[in-house]
Amino acid sequence: MTDVDGLHGSFLSTDENGQRLLAINSSDRTPQNSALTIVQLAAVPLGIITIAPATVSATGGATLTIRGSGFQSGATVTINGKSISVTFKDANTLLAVTPSLTPGSQQIAITNPDGESVSPDAAFIAN
Repeated sequence: MTDVDGLHGSFLSTDENGQRLLAINSSDRTPQNSALTIVQLAAVPLGIITIAPATVSATGGATLTIRGSGFQSGATVTINGKSISVTFKDANTLLAVTPSLTPGSQQIAITNPDGESVSPDAAFIAN
């Protein structure tokens, strides 16, 4: 992500659903020569933005709300390699119920039916 002032350089971002890239740039860094480019993506990339709550009980049974982009119906979720129950709400929201966990930071992995996956380390904490 580039984050220079759009009127004095360039700026790159995505829309709220991750479906379009927005680019503002100026060849000479002046407002009068700025241009906006919008690129429609063929597919929304799979990504995780937030997982709530950030801390859960290690005994399990907590419902995680996973917000992000590119989730598909039928996506699977694992925590530290353990498959868990997941509910697809929409392309931006999954609900997952935690199993019993070893205390500490937890890795979560989401895999879509098309094989695309994302797996951030230390996604949340179990106490």
